[in-house]
Amino acid sequence: MQRRDLLKAVVGSVASVGLLESFGAANAADAKTSSTPTQARGNSMKKYDNDYFYKDGVFQQDRAFEAYYEMFAEMNYSLADSLRSNKDFWVADFGIGDFANVGMAGIFFFNDKEFRYFGHDIYLLPGQMIPEHRHLAAEGLPAKHESWQVRHGSIYNFSEGGEKTPQVLAMLPKSQLEANAINCFNYKYMTVGDQDRLGKLEAPHFMMAGSEGAIVTEYACYHSMDGLKFTFPGAHP
Repeated sequence: MQRRDLLKAVVGSVASVGLLESFGAANAADAKTSSTPTQARGNSMKKYDNDYFYKDGVFQQDRAFEAYYEMFAEMNYSLADSLRSNKDFWVADFGIGDFANVGMAGIFFFNDKEFRYFGHDIYLLPGQMIPEHRHLAAEGLPAKHESWQVRHGSIYNFSEGGEKTPQVLAMLPKSQLEANAINCFNYKYMTVGDQDRLGKLEAPHFMMAGSEGAIVTEYACYHSMDGLKFTFPGAHP
């Protein structure tokens, strides 16, 4: 191909990409009513709605896994093939039925009760929130303490307190606000490399991904399911 023809081809490709991005942004507002993924405004990660993750009211885990794998590809994050089929790689909607907005995936790499340490990777789709929860003393051990480090993407890390400003309320899922399942309105915005820790034992907390999704590594004491308490009524792991 001659240089002039190559230049025309490149310019044409760039123009096409620009048109596609404009089309995606223009249709981002339709994401809540569409049953297929649409492009999230301002980034290349798809934003799904709940119709994609539920069939006849039943949570479709296979579709959830597919969405996370897609996010991993966008982030150039490699997950070993052995872990893709590992029973410890799990997804959860916590019985809330709002996975597009409230849910998570993760891998418990370590959870050692004898020596009391825990290693966990948290996966969140764009805008996805872990339901607010607390860790209480259980199984003869003190309440779990934890810290977090953002590996990819970004999060809003919510902790106890804060004012219910219109800006904060607009960020949070309706399913949680309508159930009065949020007590934390104070947040710290965190990007790649940022670290934070639980401010007080047994305090309510949660995190929510930014528009590009998030991968967060958690370092903590032993994680007891008996000590895990959600604010949302009836929520469960």
